[in-house]
Order: sequence, then structure tokens, then C-alpha cells
Amino acid sequence: QQQAATPAPSFSEGGARSRVSESVHTQVGSMIEQVMEVCGCSREAAERAVEAAGPGGVDLAVDLVLSTMSTHTSLPSGFDAPPQPAKLVCLVRKDLGMGTGKVAAQVAHGALAAYRAAVRRRDAGDASVPFRSWEEGGEPTVVLGVEDEAQLDGLLAQAEARGLPTERVADAGRTEVAAGSVTVGTIGPANNSEIDVVTGGLSLL
Repeated sequence: QQQAATPAPSFSEGGARSRVSESVHTQVGSMIEQVMEVCGCSREAAERAVEAAGPGGVDLAVDLVLSTMSTHTSLPSGFDAPPQPAKLVCLVRKDLGMGTGKVAAQVAHGALAAYRAAVRRRDAGDASVPFRSWEEGGEPTVVLGVEDEAQLDGLLAQAEARGLPTERVADAGRTEVAAGSVTVGTIGPANNSEIDVVTGGLSLL
């Protein structure tokens, strides 16, 4: 008995598969970008971590990258250790209820202030600022949320006690918040591992 030929996939079926594939690709790309932002690592390292994490998602991928960064291997004599990855962290007060545009503007003010301070320290010969490592790594900048001014002050004080550079942004009070309100604090640019000791318990804004 002759079997009926299997019908070829319809155009709509092929289109559905294409859309699913595109959606998965977009999700993976977003995960890779998040890992790069949080860890300040290369795209290649983020891709490997996301692939290895599988269903574990971004959190596991970040843990994998950070654990790799914390593993030190000895180098042959005559070779310098590669610079540690560096980043800048911006801490945004959530209690002020700032709109998206306002937050973006305040983070920009903070990042510029931190950058200018880092340039001044570099030009003054301060070798403690990993400015070159930060620039060559793509100037990773992470935005985290804090509950209120008290938490912000406490974290900045911890950073300063560890010798990390910090900046504060005080608003002019022309739009959403009262004049003089500290809206954003920054830590860095500094080595990832040093900043993570202070901000490791915070979440992305």
C-alpha cells in the first residue's frame, strides 16, 4: 500500500520556527550583555559563561565569571600578571522616586564626575586608579539601586575606608527633587573585586 507523502511545512510553520529562533537568540544576547555589565568581562568570557550556565541563567553565569576572575594562576618568570578587570558603579537612591529620564541624567552626572576625578588622579601620577584597565575593558559601568540616603552614605563610607574613589551628585532642585538632595553616589573606577566587597549585596536598578 502506497503511503501518503508527508506534507512539507507550511510557510506559517516555518515563520513560527524563525520567530522562536530569533526570540531565543535575542534572550541569549541580552543575558550576555548583562553578564558583561555586571562582571566587566569580555564578550567571549560572557558567552562561555552563559553557555555553561544553561538553565541557571544570568545569576549562575555571573557566578561562573567571578569565580574564574578570582582564580589566580602563576605566570612564567619575566611575564607580568594581566591587569584585573575594573568598573565604575553608580548607586541610585530609590526612595526619591525619580523618573527614568531623571535617573539617566543623574547617573550621567555621576559617571562624568567619577571620570574627571580619575583623570586628575592619573595625571597626578596616582597609580592606584586602574584607569587604563577600565578604559581598555570598555569602561564598564554598573547601575545599582539603594533604598535611601542612609544606605548610600554607609556604602560610600565603606568604599572610602578601603581607599576606593567616590563621588556624590547633589541635585540643583529644578525639577523632581529638592535642591541639595544627593541622588547618586559613585564608586570607582576600581578593581571589580574591591568594589564587590562593598556593593555585592545590591541589585541592578
